[in-house]
Amino acid sequence: MSEATTELHEETTRQGRLGALASDVGPKLFVTAVAAGITALLIPWITGKWQDHKQQLELRTTLAKDMSRAYTSVIVTGRFVTGGLVYSGSSSQAANTAAAQTAWTNALHEWLVESGTIQAELTGRYPSNEIATEWHDFAEAVTRYMRIGSQVMPADRAALLRQEKAYAREAEVNWEALRRLSGFKRDPAFRASYAALGRWLLARGDGIVQDELRLDPRV
Repeated sequence: MSEATTELHEETTRQGRLGALASDVGPKLFVTAVAAGITALLIPWITGKWQDHKQQLELRTTLAKDMSRAYTSVIVTGRFVTGGLVYSGSSSQAANTAAAQTAWTNALHEWLVESGTIQAELTGRYPSNEIATEWHDFAEAVTRYMRIGSQVMPADRAALLRQEKAYAREAEVNWEALRRLSGFKRDPAFRASYAALGRWLLARGDGIVQDELRLDPRV
């Protein structure tokens, strides 16, 4: 075999090996490149979705806790004050009255601030849901509840009871007993009706909290 023929044979053999190598490595490189591309895009996307879900869960939980704590605190305080369970620790009737009034005023003030803050949070986090409106109506009802447990003018009490009854239509409450203008602590019927209304409001608040926990907040 001549030298030229030998070189041609070797070149053909080398090209054949390179072709075989290319046909074997090429698809693998392609698959590797595609996998790398998918990984580079998919992992950040999955990570981002997981982080969003985690943030949504944290927001839902935080809001639920704030909502529950706010309405539970003010309703319980209202019941305690109206039921004569808030004392100053003194034997003075005036001191005890002042302590009850202070507790009621502080509770209502904190409620108005906290319920307004929660209202803003719900509006911002759930712009396309009705839960902010539900909370607003509920907050108004709780505020009326506190005022019903205090001494107000007869016309104001009548309006408060009319509005509260319209909101709490399903509550089993003796509304007539709540028309009393003063001396709530000495009236078992008033205390029982006021406690019943408080329980209904607590249950209503719990329902709104459960609704909030099922939503996806904007993060």
